[in-house]
Amino acid sequence: MELLVFGASGRVGRRVCAYAVSDGHSVTAFVRDAARAPDGVSIIEGDVTDPETVGAAVSGQDAVCSALGPGDEGDLAALDTGIENLVAAMEASGVERLVAVGTAGILQATPGRLRLDVDDFPAGLGPLAAAHRAVYDSLRPSGLDWTLVCPPRMPDGPPTNHYRTAVDYLPEGGQSVSTGDVAAFVYDALVNDRHSCERVGIAY
Repeated sequence: MELLVFGASGRVGRRVCAYAVSDGHSVTAFVRDAARAPDGVSIIEGDVTDPETVGAAVSGQDAVCSALGPGDEGDLAALDTGIENLVAAMEASGVERLVAVGTAGILQATPGRLRLDVDDFPAGLGPLAAAHRAVYDSLRPSGLDWTLVCPPRMPDGPPTNHYRTAVDYLPEGGQSVSTGDVAAFVYDALVNDRHSCERVGIAY
């Protein structure tokens, strides 16, 4: 498989790259700084907010992973503008499969209300959750075969393989899940084509 990973130098993206390289896939890392790219991958240095660079990177890929987070100094354009560029590039190139890392804020609190819209949602997480909602809003009407993996608090740590998942909701009582388990789930969804057009909550 030809796999393109956005956010490949980050905590989850780096692990996804390692899993894919270990399994013999051809991995291209899209990063802002080539010096921070993981080992064993092809490298594209660029800005996800630049549609031409994103379009060139997507062409010829079989699948895409987006582990994008806030940019330097909390800039959220990598999420909302970046995903718009990514969706447009994938649709133009005929690349359908995308697995992206979201946040638990865009899961359902009730059938008619997202978690980020409830009264007790932490105010400090509001801007990030809103940017992830923009990602979700871009993916829903697209023609892509997308999956959004939505963890709550995500400390660094190895995979345990003892997490729980739920479609559209956070597993009951879930508070956190390690970067290793999120990356393992993202990679499994990519290679086994699981959870098409679904948000998946993941937590311990």
